[in-house]
Amino acid sequence: MTTWIITILIIVAAGAGIFLSSRKLGGVRKDGRPNQMPWGLIMVGCTLVVFLGMVHAINLAGFETGPEHGLLGRFGR
Repeated sequence: MTTWIITILIIVAAGAGIFLSSRKLGGVRKDGRPNQMPWGLIMVGCTLVVFLGMVHAINLAGFETGPEHGLLGRFGR
């Protein structure tokens, strides 16, 4: 049960990171200087964390993921 809670909390935190970085990405600071944080890279990283968290949640639910369990088999062979 704790693995579900931790997984969901990580997905929610990364989703909040995506929202925050998308708000900051196109903006300029109040004093006119450029941003110090690479908000585009932060957004890409948070998106990767959400994707991996969803795959982990699917695995926790009992479904198997990976190329050997795909519809076409391993690499379509």
